[in-house]
Amino acid sequence: MEKIISHKTHSEVSISPDTQSIIDAIKDRVRNNSLNLILPLEDTLALVDELAEFDLGRFLLHNRGLNGYWTSYIFTQQCDSEKEHPLKKWLMEDSLLSQARERFHRFKCLLKSEISTAKTFASIPCGVMDDLLDQDYSHHSGIKIKGIDLDPESISHAKEKAKRVGLSNLCDFEIRDAWNLDYESVFDVITSNGLNVYESAPERLIALYSNFAKALKPGGRLYISFLTPPPQVGDAEWEKYGIPEEDLKREFSIFGDILQATYLNFVSEEEIRHQMQEAGLQFTDVFYNERGVLPVLKAVKPS
Repeated sequence: MEKIISHKTHSEVSISPDTQSIIDAIKDRVRNNSLNLILPLEDTLALVDELAEFDLGRFLLHNRGLNGYWTSYIFTQQCDSEKEHPLKKWLMEDSLLSQARERFHRFKCLLKSEISTAKTFASIPCGVMDDLLDQDYSHHSGIKIKGIDLDPESISHAKEKAKRVGLSNLCDFEIRDAWNLDYESVFDVITSNGLNVYESAPERLIALYSNFAKALKPGGRLYISFLTPPPQVGDAEWEKYGIPEEDLKREFSIFGDILQATYLNFVSEEEIRHQMQEAGLQFTDVFYNERGVLPVLKAVKPS
């Protein structure tokens, strides 16, 4: 089976010798790079220890990315309890992850507008498939929903949610790699949120989008998120994200200096437009938030 590029463990990661080895290796790397850190060395080392104290932090330490379960958790859960670990609460409520949650809700609104005309939907990779399973299909007939993911755990969570919300009869799930879909002119709408950010090679991205294009019916629509290149720390452009400089430095320290997160592959709007064209898709719209960041792109397969 193809390798999952976003993570390598299950959602639950305990304190173990493997965890301690990862912590030690990160601390050694951080010490060796102490002159180039965003935060002072002692503050950075303290953040490593704090990440190991709660479930999401341990998963990030092991995987440097997110799986379907944790993506769903970030997008759909609140973390305002005083019992929560302070750093976990900060990640959920004040880091860029909380802004990704806002984009997810915009994503769902865009998909909602398709339900009155589209019949066949696919989420690739589906994760827990909140984007499609949180919709109301009660006044529409003939709807079919396909969830495709390479991660068996994500498929299991998606099946459980489909049953919980009463949509199992509309859904079909498949463990399959997004680069090897083997579908042709099947779907009216494909949604893809959070896969392309793990891939930096333009030729691989074009191949992914070509697979989406092949799987869409003529006139079918693709909705996909992407990450635009971020400003440097201190750049006035960060004002669009509404993040205080102190929080921004902590963000760069955790996801850059400590985790070296694997899902930070950036592409400009111009670049992704070109990739869509190369893949046989016609760019139609890009939807930014009210501050002009965190986009969702819509592309159409020509009829």
